[in-house]
Amino acid sequence: MPTLLQDSYALRVEPTGGFSLLDWGIDMCPQDALDAGQVRSVDLAAQLIMWTDELAVPLGLPVNAPARHLLHAYQANPTPVCGAAVFTGSTRGGALLGLTEDQALVLVDRYFSRHRDVPRPRR
Repeated sequence: MPTLLQDSYALRVEPTGGFSLLDWGIDMCPQDALDAGQVRSVDLAAQLIMWTDELAVPLGLPVNAPARHLLHAYQANPTPVCGAAVFTGSTRGGALLGLTEDQALVLVDRYFSRHRDVPRPRR
């Protein structure tokens, strides 16, 4: 059983809109979290990486609109995302760090608040 780092999680986002908070141990890797042999990383911020299945498109996996909406918060023209996506922290000393619970919840909140009306000045 992997030893967990304190507050170490990954956020898995399904094409259906389901979100899962995964325990992110020292022995965990994106391939395990995605159940994929080959993964692709997209660096989003200094402490945030999105991982996807490299073979999702050839395998015909469904488009992941929720992950693309999150990606859009970090990139002006995000590429399509297919299949499940996993968000983790950055790397340090060769180890892939997890997210804190707060960091994961910020991502979920960012997704659900994407359509909130932005207050505008009165005319």
